[in-house]
Amino acid sequence: MSSPRRSLRLAFSDPRGVGMPVLFVHGFSHNRSVWENLAEALPGAFRPVSIDLRGHGESPWSIEGEYDLPSYADDLLPFLDRIGIDRILLVGHSLGGNVATLFAAAHPDRVRALVLVDTGPVLEVGGASRVADDVQRALRSYARVEDFREQLRLIHPKGDAEILDRLAETGLVQRLDGRFEPALDPGVLGPADGSADLAALERELWGALARVRVPVLLVRGGLSAVLSEKVAQEMVEEVLPDGCLVTLSGAGHAVMIDDGPALASAIRAFLEERVGCPGPSGD
Repeated sequence: MSSPRRSLRLAFSDPRGVGMPVLFVHGFSHNRSVWENLAEALPGAFRPVSIDLRGHGESPWSIEGEYDLPSYADDLLPFLDRIGIDRILLVGHSLGGNVATLFAAAHPDRVRALVLVDTGPVLEVGGASRVADDVQRALRSYARVEDFREQLRLIHPKGDAEILDRLAETGLVQRLDGRFEPALDPGVLGPADGSADLAALERELWGALARVRVPVLLVRGGLSAVLSEKVAQEMVEEVLPDGCLVTLSGAGHAVMIDDGPALASAIRAFLEERVGCPGPSGD
């Protein structure tokens, strides 16, 4: 009999502290700073909260190497309880979107609405491989923060310079020898032998999507090589009970980096139309 997963105490930002909570969950190899511009663009009645997933940023690493989707998702409930939040509007990108999907399916009483940013059960193999290759190339030491910033600019050629600068500043830790390395547990890359059961993972995610009972906005980057238009349409037209799709033509997979203002507009419109603007108390 396997032992239960151990939840980790996640690092987070909660700049406003009041309002209707919106929880932002970043993607693979990013950290919570990637959401800062988007969080600031939310109307004042909302309370943006962003986390670093386990093994990322300032959050602790898993000693047991537990970086599967259920482990990521299992960290969210104790986090919400710790900071006293009951129900959330949940926003997730890529890996964070799949984490959000599992959480929304498992805890429908804790989620008001769900925003999935360029994520789905089935990823385009070529695009997903390029993302993994980019992370592998970035997992090295750097003499200067500027060198890491240049690496990020190569990975995100259409990216917003302010966001990339922030990711560079927050995405490194300094070693005793003075060099810098990414604030990322190499274990998040998964089994070196590629033994992860992708078919089982896809089935799990399709099933979770079908169990989500809250309004869902799926935002796809029109230039994304990770989430295909076909899969995105299948998600909202055939699987999600209450889903809608918005495609942002100028963005790739990292939508919030490539076209943050357009993503903010899409999320604001969705929240105002489907959730309603909260009152002064945030209810």
